[in-house]
Amino acid sequence: MVRVLVGGIVVAHGLVTAAIWMSPGKDGEPFRATHSWVLDDVRSLAVALALVAALGFVLAGVGFLAHQSWWGVFGVGAGAVALVLMGLYFNPWLLAGIAISGGVLYTGVQALQQA
Repeated sequence: MVRVLVGGIVVAHGLVTAAIWMSPGKDGEPFRATHSWVLDDVRSLAVALALVAALGFVLAGVGFLAHQSWWGVFGVGAGAVALVLMGLYFNPWLLAGIAISGGVLYTGVQALQQA
């Protein structure tokens, strides 16, 4: 039961990551996924990083659900890419995503050490 819940959250986190950065930005929103505090407006980089992270989270979640040992590799990769993405495009609205991504990264490292 817990495995299904955790795996589902990881897959959902990947899908939400893709959706946030793929959606068009609108003026007046408190968070624009296309604006980096470091790089200014670089939407193409944000979309590319988000898609890599999203694919990694989905693969990690599916691998975790299927009891595959390789899920940790994708968890570490997706977590690292997502943290870089959210660091470059930081906004306080991303704190939950940062926590989830960091948790997947940490858990993936732990899984790889046990394998």
